[in-house]
Amino acid sequence: MLRVYLTDPAHLAEMNEAYAAAVGEPFPTRTTVYMRLPPRLLVEVDALAVLDDRSGWPVV
Repeated sequence: MLRVYLTDPAHLAEMNEAYAAAVGEPFPTRTTVYMRLPPRLLVEVDALAVLDDRSGWPVV
């Protein structure tokens, strides 16, 4: 799951292109939020990954 924080809705199309190139299909669940970020920061991405049971870690 990815959470994307943008400072301006006008950046959504460009972010979608970069997202598609970086993540690829099948696309994980994503939430996009518009908010104020620190100066000069246009985007922030928060990711959460779950390992499968072959890793030895518990699956939640």
